[in-house]
Amino acid sequence: HESRQAETKWKNVEDFIGWLKRKSEADEKSLIAMVQTIALINMLEGKDEEPDAVTLSTLHAAKGLEFSHVFIVGAEEDILPFRDSDEKGIEEERRLMYVGVTRAQRSLQISYCNRRKRGKDWFACEPSRFIDEMPEDELQYAGGHADAVPTVTKDEGMDKLARLKAMLNKTSAE
Repeated sequence: HESRQAETKWKNVEDFIGWLKRKSEADEKSLIAMVQTIALINMLEGKDEEPDAVTLSTLHAAKGLEFSHVFIVGAEEDILPFRDSDEKGIEEERRLMYVGVTRAQRSLQISYCNRRKRGKDWFACEPSRFIDEMPEDELQYAGGHADAVPTVTKDEGMDKLARLKAMLNKTSAE
């Protein structure tokens, strides 16, 4: 039964991707541009519906929008900027990082991993060069400075996740 559900869900994904490809060819837009357009439309349609909601966005789709609080996650070398970017691509990603940073009206949080799992292996991560390019006097690190970024154990993370789930369950029940 689960296998059939999974197949149906995957077929829906494939159908959606096929529609996106056909639509992008008809409109002469790249697949990425189509996905960003759809994300932006969804974001704008829901903007007035739920003011206390979390909005998930790409940096591209965030252009021209503002949010009280912005969280940029995965600000690591090989992710932002992407590992295969050439100099021109890095400049574009630098501009996108600027877009993300300037969307914040009240607060901005930028996070990165010390290590990341790809497949079965763990790899060390370096913070994005774009963080180093920001004015040092405007940065505040958790723990006080860049070298003091706290490490969270698995148990601490699971505890925080459980508290967050409890809080969300309480909020949805109200």
